[in-house]
Amino acid sequence: MTNIAKDPSNTYRKAYFDKLNGQISLLTGKFIPVFDVVPADAVTPYIILSSTILTPIANSDAFIYSGSVVIDIVTRFPTGGGQKLANDIANAVFEKILVRGNFHTDEDWNIYTSSLNDTRILESQSQTGYVIRKLITFKNSIQQL
Repeated sequence: MTNIAKDPSNTYRKAYFDKLNGQISLLTGKFIPVFDVVPADAVTPYIILSSTILTPIANSDAFIYSGSVVIDIVTRFPTGGGQKLANDIANAVFEKILVRGNFHTDEDWNIYTSSLNDTRILESQSQTGYVIRKLITFKNSIQQL
């Protein structure tokens, strides 16, 4: 273990990106893309790796953080739509994220098993259609090695 604290932000986000990008497919042969920043030409459905929060946990022996990340599942329909597609994508996300054992380990970090903090649905009408977003917040403990 080291005596110098590091910021786990990049490693934390990359661990989630790697577990989701190219891994979620509900439509035959089409993977649902994962973005940090959504490009202007993005076509729904897609997943946004949204905000992360890291809070240090007081520990005299190690640098440990409590982390949370918001996964934003975006679906759009020409007119009113239902929540089924967003919920189906969420289920596939759960299968990749809510697993037992360590979530991610590398030479600098150990990210422990994920837990579900909360989920919520946002619905809105836009000029391009009816948007349904499912926001899922996961939590992890992160230890600097």
